[in-house]
Amino acid sequence: MAKILIIDDSPLFRLLLKEILIRDGNECFDAATVTEGLALFFKENPDMVIKDLIIGEANPLEVIKELKKFKPDVKIVVCSTVTQKSLIYQAIKAGAQDFLIKPFHTDEVTKMVHRLML
Repeated sequence: MAKILIIDDSPLFRLLLKEILIRDGNECFDAATVTEGLALFFKENPDMVIKDLIIGEANPLEVIKELKKFKPDVKIVVCSTVTQKSLIYQAIKAGAQDFLIKPFHTDEVTKMVHRLML
């Protein structure tokens, strides 16, 4: 269905999300850091990136803008335990298409991917 890159510093979150997405027929790659994620982004050319909103020291909004600069049609989903509406709004304004609040239900993820990849 889609090539999806997961960027998150939680190994458990990456494993869980990858399992959900692969079971739904997607091809997945994952990275624990923004640096690893950017390298995979350029190597694998994914259709979608699901990234932790705040990871490492990288500015989350600049990362979104950089991804969009190199591939304007990439779908970006930010996820976080943080429910700060202003930061989520800024991420959407920077180019993210959607967001997931951790924890989430399996069906939320699959429905979101299907909707965004139409």
